[in-house]
Amino acid sequence: MRKRRKRHEEHENNDRWLITYSDLITLLLVFFIVLYSMSEVQNDKFNALVQSLRTTFSGDAVMNTSDNPPTSITEDIPKAAKDQSKADDGEDEKSDKDQLDKLYVKLQDYINKNHLDSSIELENIPRGVQITFKEKILFDLGKADIKKQAETILQSMGGILNSVSNPIAVEGHTDNNPIINSSEFHSNWELASKRAENVMLFLINNDDIKSSRMRFTSYGQYQPVEKNDTAEHQAMNRRVNIVILRETSASQ
Repeated sequence: MRKRRKRHEEHENNDRWLITYSDLITLLLVFFIVLYSMSEVQNDKFNALVQSLRTTFSGDAVMNTSDNPPTSITEDIPKAAKDQSKADDGEDEKSDKDQLDKLYVKLQDYINKNHLDSSIELENIPRGVQITFKEKILFDLGKADIKKQAETILQSMGGILNSVSNPIAVEGHTDNNPIINSSEFHSNWELASKRAENVMLFLINNDDIKSSRMRFTSYGQYQPVEKNDTAEHQAMNRRVNIVILRETSASQ
């Protein structure tokens, strides 16, 4: 009798490995379901699955006492990233504004000290800091060669422009008088373009301003600041603008 009982107990003990094996298979199945679910389901479904698995493995009931679905950490990450991105953009804009404000003060001081306010205008506009050179200080009428006395001014101001790294646009403008008897220029477009190009190249070659920062544009007669109804107004329309662009306006 003793031998038979012992054999019976041994038989029962040998069968226990099947239970362990089935539990292992079940756990592996659940594990692969979780991996699949993480790649396919939405956050709210994933959270529900996590709660269900937590209940299954810990034996503790998990209840959501709120009417709202469980909040996923992954849902907060994009919002936090966006908030941080906005904060960084705000800091960049503030830094850019501060730098251009300081540049404006330096340029204004130079203009005032050298009594150039009748020939050069300075504005802090939405696009950036704009320096407007009237034609008489840079060029002879109908010409695109920079005057000798203007070279010193451009060189000094170019040194100030190098205190920032913002992009720079050089823009040429003329009045509406047609080009007559000129073998060099056939239109106001060409005259304004060559003037802007020469100013840009002077700044690059004499002030070591990086070419990658520079661009030039010809507007010809089509963006006047005054009506071309008097000689005085026409003179105001003949100008070259140097615009130190804000980073947010650089693509415009």
